[in-house]
Amino acid sequence: MSNIDQDNDKEQALAKHLGCEVEDIKPEYGNEYAAEGKQYLVVTDEEADELWEADLENYLEECIYPDLPENLRFYFDDEKWKRDARIDGRAHSLSRYDGSEDDQEINGVTYYIYRTN
Repeated sequence: MSNIDQDNDKEQALAKHLGCEVEDIKPEYGNEYAAEGKQYLVVTDEEADELWEADLENYLEECIYPDLPENLRFYFDDEKWKRDARIDGRAHSLSRYDGSEDDQEINGVTYYIYRTN
């Protein structure tokens, strides 16, 4: 499947989720779309996992490490922290608006939808 086809399928998935027309979906950048004055992230399962991993890494870099004393950094277990952070699910990281994950299947592919504002 080409990127153009997948982009169109993502727009279809969001339109189906919202109960609107595909023409009402406006591509923003990357996997971000706008509809009804709101922003959404629409991704495959693999893309969601990659974004989730990147978000957890970013949180470590931006929030945990700066406050962690240097002498304790070698004792901090990143993977155990990520395991615990994953208990809340992907939507906790990817849907900053309400922490929910929705999905729609288009052409045999499940797309995951996260409201981002």
